[in-house]
Amino acid sequence: MTSNLPPNRIGANRPWLLWINSVLALLSGLGIGIWIWLLQNRAWLPAPDSEAGKRLLKSYSGTSGDVVLALLTLSVITLVVLIRRTQEPPIESWNPWRWAQCHPLVIALWAGYTVAMLHGSSWFYPELVGWYKDVISDHLLNNFSFRSDFLRETLKRDDFRFFPLAHQDLHILSWFTAYIKVWMLISAAELFTIVVVSARFVRRLTGHEAIPGLLLITSLLLLFQPSTGTAFFQLIYSERLLTFLFSLYFASYLHHQQTRSAQTFYSTILFALLGIFVKDIAIVLFLAPPLVTLALGSIGRMEGYPRLKLNNQNELNNSYKLELWLCSLILVFITSYIALSLLPSSYASSGAYSKGAELTLRPDLRIWLMLAYSTWRGWNITTGRSQANLLDCLNLAALIYAGSLFLLIGYHSSSYLALPIQLITVLDALWIWSETISPFLGSRTGQRATAGIGVAACLGLIGIEHQAGFSFLNQVSRIKISQDSWQQTYSRLQELARERKEDGHPVNIIRDRSTWFSRKRHLGRLNYDRLIIHDPQEGTYTVEDGIKEGSTYTPRAGDLLINIDRQPHDFTPPSTRDYNLIYRYDPSLHNGRIYIKR
Repeated sequence: MTSNLPPNRIGANRPWLLWINSVLALLSGLGIGIWIWLLQNRAWLPAPDSEAGKRLLKSYSGTSGDVVLALLTLSVITLVVLIRRTQEPPIESWNPWRWAQCHPLVIALWAGYTVAMLHGSSWFYPELVGWYKDVISDHLLNNFSFRSDFLRETLKRDDFRFFPLAHQDLHILSWFTAYIKVWMLISAAELFTIVVVSARFVRRLTGHEAIPGLLLITSLLLLFQPSTGTAFFQLIYSERLLTFLFSLYFASYLHHQQTRSAQTFYSTILFALLGIFVKDIAIVLFLAPPLVTLALGSIGRMEGYPRLKLNNQNELNNSYKLELWLCSLILVFITSYIALSLLPSSYASSGAYSKGAELTLRPDLRIWLMLAYSTWRGWNITTGRSQANLLDCLNLAALIYAGSLFLLIGYHSSSYLALPIQLITVLDALWIWSETISPFLGSRTGQRATAGIGVAACLGLIGIEHQAGFSFLNQVSRIKISQDSWQQTYSRLQELARERKEDGHPVNIIRDRSTWFSRKRHLGRLNYDRLIIHDPQEGTYTVEDGIKEGSTYTPRAGDLLINIDRQPHDFTPPSTRDYNLIYRYDPSLHNGRIYIKR
């Protein structure tokens, strides 16, 4: 087979790749050796639950995190410099005003969607309650400092998890503004970038410049999927940043396949490098495409790649240069995982993180579409009727990713965890629309009518999903109600504490041990005499803050018992013989309640 690849514009860099892989392999081997020694010689180290053990674990986590972040930052800076040095002038300038005039419905849809994202948004999210306390501390004067809760959530884990760069976009944003609505605007910009990048990917993949309704159809399919609503109407899930980087990755990858430019070579590596640090199984999304490309290309089944010959090393280095560099990221991942997660987790012996929902499966229509499309493409590629392209590689990556989720914590199509997979299902639908349905309809009805049919089909699919229990509207409504109930209950508690103080009554607030709110997490800003922790399992009450801090406590008349955020499995309502309900956000909700001791 003759290659139809564009000329390779990247200089020879095989020695660099060999040197980097050798160093990483050496470090990985050293790490595995230390891990084996640790398992066999635990008695030589202090117990992890002792004070000395806690100091050792804290010191190691801080040092290893600093080293990995420093090396990662240096790598990112190097890649950015190389991208800028090899940057080529655009063929034509982009006029945003003209673009907006060409897509008025898309702009209107995005504007309404952004308003919906901003409406009612606040810091009253589960994890964000803890993260935000560091943002507003020190009277907003200590801007450019590392937030301890952000780092503890990502870099300093001892449960075998690995996502050191998760939420770091919010971490950086917190240096410049404490306004959550600004954070949400940035999140909206990331989402719309994914939409634009996905539409351009399909246009570039199919080679069709004018595809009826492409951007509007992309927007409808992606924006109104429940997993998108869960991930982007909240700010606490790493899938938001992961999917953003993943979209930039496959768009840059395809551009490189078609142009072989040095700029896209480095940018693809950059997005993959950042992406593998956002989530522990993200390595599947970024490594499967180059591995599949190498496998299929070696037997002449990959579009645009030459069949490999065992005696032609130069062809491998030239035609598959990017794939070789991307595959080397597996060593980056292994080395970093050993240093940041495996060693501290093995020492702490705290067990692997699990949500207890293994082997649950709830697919939707879209995942069945992806399976059907992948099966059809796989048969055509196997029988030689067509050659594989990058979308086929992405489909295989998405299926492996879905399988990994299923085995680890279960797979639910409307969950935020499924967002990268849902993005690939959108690309599949767009490819089918662009290559088969749109040309067929366009030759009979015209461009506008074809676009209208595509939009109507998308709205119909959204309606079917709503009826089938995969409802974007229901998902977003639950998020908004939850945020508002937390906020309104907190505000009412603040008013009650002030009113009782003004009336000369003691203010004692009792919280459940499992709540996200505590003295450090915003309750300390209330005007109370005592803040008490209730441990329902032990049946104890302990003063967390205030008069006689640290002492046991017996509830007395006039004490306020709060349930801002807990659900039935976490909080049992008190007996009506002992407490009166004085505030309830909504009778249908278990949380959002305040009681007073009789």
